[in-house]
Amino acid sequence: MNIPSYVADPAGNNPLPSLNARGSSVNAKDHVEPGTSSSVILGFFALGLGILIGGLFTYGILWLVLIISPIAYYFNRKKAIAALKGSAVEVDEAQFPEIYQCTVAIAERLGMSALPKVYVLEANTINASAVKLAGKKVIVLQDDMVDACLRSGDARTLTFIIGHEMAHHALGHTGMFRSSLSRALKKLSRLDEFSCDAVANALVTDPKISARAITLLTVGPQMMSYLNFDRLMQQAQEVIADKYSKKAERHLTHPLLLRRLSRFVS
Repeated sequence: MNIPSYVADPAGNNPLPSLNARGSSVNAKDHVEPGTSSSVILGFFALGLGILIGGLFTYGILWLVLIISPIAYYFNRKKAIAALKGSAVEVDEAQFPEIYQCTVAIAERLGMSALPKVYVLEANTINASAVKLAGKKVIVLQDDMVDACLRSGDARTLTFIIGHEMAHHALGHTGMFRSSLSRALKKLSRLDEFSCDAVANALVTDPKISARAITLLTVGPQMMSYLNFDRLMQQAQEVIADKYSKKAERHLTHPLLLRRLSRFVS
């Protein structure tokens, strides 16, 4: 293949730092946030009741739609994964091998039978996500997230982020019905985020790394070197003590960042 002369370093010989994801096995279910099971049971009960009543009031039309929807869901997701593969960089043994090796190590430690596909996508936000597309587990790492972790002072923050997203898959959060339930019940979504943070922390085995990763989401890499971590930890404790902090996140899919950070403050 002829590489245009304007493409710099086509071989991609500038390696990423080691993400150091090796370690002992981690049982993701041991780190599920208390209250998750009851929320799931309540959610499915409410969903089932809603489907029953809705079907009766629509003379069965709702039931027909629900029977057809998984087929439409499958084919729409097939198109979605094709669009993702055509717009993002797929991680493998030759492309960002350090991220690939990190994913392999974490999958082994979590006892996952299938390795998720990982993509790096250009976006102007520090974020990552775990989804199922056409039945395949997928993790999307936005480029600003990867860059932020690499500039954070410790590349293992990226191991935490990858571990968090892998935990969503390992705990079954990304299935069609389970993910729909999480979107409908924001409390369950927040519980899931705490669970995945706990799994990621067990994978990196260092609460300081976990705290740094969450802090990145708060201030970004540009301000990390100027940040007073001790004061930030005090602020996190103040947030926990504030009875309005939980009320403030009732309509959010994720817990307040400083509430997440407080989990890793001794």
